[in-house]
Amino acid sequence: MAGDHVFELGAQHVFMKYPDSYLSSGWTESPVGYNISFTENFLIKYFPDGIDEIPVKDITNAFNYGLSDDDYKPFDVICAEMYNEAISSSSNKYEMIANLLIHFLLLIQQHQNKIKLETQNEKNALILASFFKNVDQNFNMLLLGKSSAVFRTKEHAQLLHVNETYLSKVISKTSGRTINQWINDRLIDEISYLLKNTHTPIPEIAQMFAFTDLGYFYTFFKRNTKTTPSSVTNDFNASDSDRTHVYRGEVVKIRTNW
Repeated sequence: MAGDHVFELGAQHVFMKYPDSYLSSGWTESPVGYNISFTENFLIKYFPDGIDEIPVKDITNAFNYGLSDDDYKPFDVICAEMYNEAISSSSNKYEMIANLLIHFLLLIQQHQNKIKLETQNEKNALILASFFKNVDQNFNMLLLGKSSAVFRTKEHAQLLHVNETYLSKVISKTSGRTINQWINDRLIDEISYLLKNTHTPIPEIAQMFAFTDLGYFYTFFKRNTKTTPSSVTNDFNASDSDRTHVYRGEVVKIRTNW
């Protein structure tokens, strides 16, 4: 126990506590490993700027990491070197131990950064998945006539309870595309499907996807497809292809009875 926190130690664990934290320990079986401690005089001499300058910090004032073989090996090597220096008769062994301690602390910092990155990547992946789910829900509601707005960054940020700028950065970094690119592509996908698969008039399709200005609808569609809505319908009807279309990421049959 370090302070008010209880830590369980096992194979390939690295545990460290700050000097100003109370430590109490007990073992359920004989431990195999290194138990290294430093005197106050040693720390004052070799870390004159104080222990707060050491690049490791946590609210518990202690760390306990269970590591993989590859991650644990460098710590094991450093601890073995510290032990060998401690029992040696070298005149500069304490300087060597201080250098090894700095290396040890830097390894902990690297491991912390790795954990933070993995945690952030998991969080970003969850946000991306939730964003896609909300996009699906929004378009489903539009098609059912239960919504009259295409959600953009503001609405999606509100749904996910995050800042708009933060959401934009997460989506761009995680997917390689912006929020508007995802939504605009989805709009084109849905519109193209209706143009090919239904007799729905173009003005109604525009209204279905919250385009209040028909002229802007045509401009938006042509800017993103290099063609017009009418051309999509006419070219598809005149085609001798098998009438398939990629819709929502899947190849679907179009108008099989036409």
